[in-house]
Amino acid sequence: MRQFVWHEADSYLHRLNPLTKLALTLPVALLVSTIDEPLTPLAIAAVAALATWCLGNVPLMGVLRPLAFSLVLGFGMFWTGTLYYAGQGAGGPSVVPGPLHISAASLTYGLAMVARLLAIFATSSLFVLTTNPVDFVIALIHQARLPVRVGYAVFAAYRFVPLVQEELDNIRAAHQVRGVAYGRGPVARARQTVGYAIPLLAISVRRAERVALAMDSRGFGARKDRTYYRSTSLSRSDLTFAVGAAIVLVLILVVPRAI
Repeated sequence: MRQFVWHEADSYLHRLNPLTKLALTLPVALLVSTIDEPLTPLAIAAVAALATWCLGNVPLMGVLRPLAFSLVLGFGMFWTGTLYYAGQGAGGPSVVPGPLHISAASLTYGLAMVARLLAIFATSSLFVLTTNPVDFVIALIHQARLPVRVGYAVFAAYRFVPLVQEELDNIRAAHQVRGVAYGRGPVARARQTVGYAIPLLAISVRRAERVALAMDSRGFGARKDRTYYRSTSLSRSDLTFAVGAAIVLVLILVVPRAI
């Protein structure tokens, strides 16, 4: 889960309004899901990763880790999509030697599925790695007019991701110190999962109770005319980024077809 946690830095992307970056991520995810060839999603993923690295001041390994995770997930999608493809061109000549029949159309379909996933992960990483969760919730409240109660619930859920990872590491370390041995095999793996899940669930419930008590003690939601220590706004940089991203996206979609 660490590869999907905000990277604190001072960069052009970090200073943008979170909703501007979110407005790029969602349309791209819908767009690449309709593309049936792999080159266009790969180009989108490359541009998004390069922007995260150069404009977001995120270390190169921090950019590549989510993409590597998407490739691991995409491997299963690739071989199932390739082997069980039944669309147009599936009965064509095989492009690989051996007993498996893999046509050019089925291979293109499998690669397109992996490329789509890669593009979605790359654009999502641009948003996640360069967006402070607090700023994101404030932007939802101020610019998107999200109710305060819902906004704080979103922030609490977002904030729990790194905390859960930290607590899981502590539980693993405690088991190692105590010499807990689960053995090998699926049964041992299931016992190990239960051994981690039960204390992790108990810790999460206690954290939720403390958050609820803190909200009640501070009178959260008692008044509608509340003030904010931090605020977000839309600036000229957001407009520049949105126009530039739209131009790059149109070029990626149009130029290869024009050639």
